[in-house]
This record gives sequence, structure tokens and C-alpha cells, in this order.
Amino acid sequence: MSGAEKLNVLIIEEKSDLRTFYMNALIKTGNYEVKNTASSKEALDFLEKNHEQVNLIIFDWFMPEVPGYVFCQKIRADNRFNHIDMLICSSKIDEEDSFLMVEMDIHYVMPKLTNAVEYIAKVDEVRKNYYNVQSIVTKLKNLQTLLNEVQVDQCEELFKIPEIEKEINANPRYVHLGGELRILRKKYEEAADFMRNFLTKNSARNGAENLKSLSTLGKALCLAGKFDDALLVFERLEAKSPKNLSHKIMSGDALLGMDKLDAAENKYSEVLEKDSGYKEALVGLAKVSAVQGDFEESKNFFSKIEGNFESRALASFFNNRGVALVRKGDINGAITFYENSLQFLDKFKGHVYFNLGMAYYRIGNIISAVQSFQAALNNKEADQLADKTILKELQEKGVDGFIAEFNRKHDVLQK
Repeated sequence: MSGAEKLNVLIIEEKSDLRTFYMNALIKTGNYEVKNTASSKEALDFLEKNHEQVNLIIFDWFMPEVPGYVFCQKIRADNRFNHIDMLICSSKIDEEDSFLMVEMDIHYVMPKLTNAVEYIAKVDEVRKNYYNVQSIVTKLKNLQTLLNEVQVDQCEELFKIPEIEKEINANPRYVHLGGELRILRKKYEEAADFMRNFLTKNSARNGAENLKSLSTLGKALCLAGKFDDALLVFERLEAKSPKNLSHKIMSGDALLGMDKLDAAENKYSEVLEKDSGYKEALVGLAKVSAVQGDFEESKNFFSKIEGNFESRALASFFNNRGVALVRKGDINGAITFYENSLQFLDKFKGHVYFNLGMAYYRIGNIISAVQSFQAALNNKEADQLADKTILKELQEKGVDGFIAEFNRKHDVLQK
């Protein structure tokens, strides 16, 4: 992209005179295409249909309806908006606000009331940086999107690009992506070590710059089953950046892993007090209800979520809870849990079907086991189950042969 290309700006301002001022000042330069809305809610509705036409959002940190600290998290939580920069108008920024802004990759702030010259100069700074670094930034943002979408092969290809690897290993703004990639590879201990090494070497650096790395460390520890250690990390993050709702979500997830259900529920509920539609909080409460055996209530929480709530992480949660029940010897309980959890999944239920089949296999219900194995093989995740010996046997022997072999072995054991 050339420096002469126009930047598409969305202005959010409730006062019509200020909207007109901000809009006209930019249009007169000839360097901007400008749209405006009177509220954050209008802006979110506009972005839903026109996000590809927006490069920069200019907004007041103290907006009514949806405050700035909630609005920016909504933007960053949606992969479709990864290409969008944000410029905050505010006469006052608290320390906890500045921490959150770093975590949300917001690097531009200006006073709420300013003259046209200063206003244009600040937006021109954003525009210059947007196009000067667009190539590397686009690739890094694309990597983040691919990580969120669990596109392993494409992530690996991007990671091989020398400039990408250099940024991830040296730039505090992007080093967390190295940990996220290791998490995607399911190398949770390695991811935790990678983040610990970075944090140790950069302990003297500005605390705000380390928050993303600390968050990824906590995530890796949680996935490794080290919930106590993860909770310590998340509590530290909450203390540093209390307006970041995702820290409360992660604390809730760690508490859920520790079977502290009431405490987990309280964390998710705290988030909903700030944003009643926060997807991860609703998912969290749905998970708590499922663990408690109240699948109707769990379904009720899922029904409140706008858009698709399914993720590989959610499927892993249901899968791991069932595995935990099997390890405790409660196989029938695991079967009930698996069967109920399947109603919440579509794309990522292959492993759940497989483990449901194994549970049925263990109690000798070979017909239900085979049906579950077949469902796993017909799922979109079937390629990830290709190394399962029992599935290979089913495919090689066919259903009748597989059942006959099971019955033969079962009769031998009975004798």
C-alpha cells in the first residue's frame, strides 16, 4: 500500500457538533474516508455489516451505554476486526486504563477537546504508521487470527517467515504469539517455559508490556492442569488490569478446573455485570451448570449467546471432564456427561464421540461403542483420530468383524 492511500475512519461521538467537527476536519485533508455514529451500540451495528470498510475507530473512552473499556474488548474479541486500529479521545487516562490499552493493542490517545491542527496531526500519525508497517503488522495480525481459528498448518507457515520469528522472539508486543503457537501444538509445558524465560529476562521492563505474556503463561499452565499456579497468574493480572474482563474469565476457568464451582460462577457473573452479552462469561456459566449436571440450565446459557459459541477449547473442556470421571471410576457418569455435552457441539465433537465410545467399550456395550466410534469417524475431526488403534481395527474388520472379535475376547475372559 502507498502512503497516498486513504484511511477509512469510523468516528463515535454522541455530541453532534463534535461529530461534525471531527468529520469535517479529516475530510478536508483529502486523506480520509469518514463515517460516524452517535453511540458505541450504533458503531457495533455498523461494524457488523461494514467492518471491512474501517481501518481506524476514533472514540471517547467515557461513552454512555457501552463504555470505552468494554467497547475496545468487544472489538479485539472479534477476529473480523483484527485489521482495525483504535484512537481514544480522553482528558484522563488512569493507570489501569493504560494497562488495558496495551493489552488491547491500543497505542494512540489524544485529549477529548483539541484544535483541528492537533487533531489532524494525531490522526495523520496513525495513518502514517498504519501504512508504513502494514506488511509485517498484517502478517502478525493474520497469525493471531489463525491461532484463534486453530489453523495449525497455516500458523506454522507464517512462523517460518524470518521477520515474523524475529518479532515474536524480540518484540514484547508479539512474543505471546510464540507461546500461543506452542499451545496450539499442545505443548503446554513448553509454552509455559517459553513465556517464563521471556518474563524472567524482561522483568525490569514496563509492567504493562508484560501483561500479554503473563496471560499466555497462565493459559498454558491452565491447559497443563496446573490450575493453582494458573490462578496465581490470573489473580496477578486482575490486580494489575482489573478492567480487562478476560482476566476474570481466566480466573473462573482455573477455579472451575479446581472444582471450586461457586467461586468460578462468581467470576463469570462479575463479567456479565459489566457486559450482559459477554460470550465467554455465558460459556463459563454454561460449563459450571454442565459440571453440576444441570444441562437444561447449561443450554439456557448457550441460548443467550449471539453467534457461534462452539470452539475447540469448549470441546476439550467437555472431553476432559468426561475423562476425569472415567479416571474416578464413574464410567456411567462419564457416559451421561458425554452424551449431554454433544448437544452443544458440532464441528469439534469427534474426540467426545471417541471417548464416549471408549466408555461404552469399557462397560461391554459394544453396539453403542461402535455407533460412537462411527460418529467419531464421520466427524470433521476424523483426521485427528487417525492414529487411534481401535478405530483402525474397526475400519479394517468392519462392524460385524469388530463386534465378533470383541465378543470372542469377552467370552474368553468370562471363561
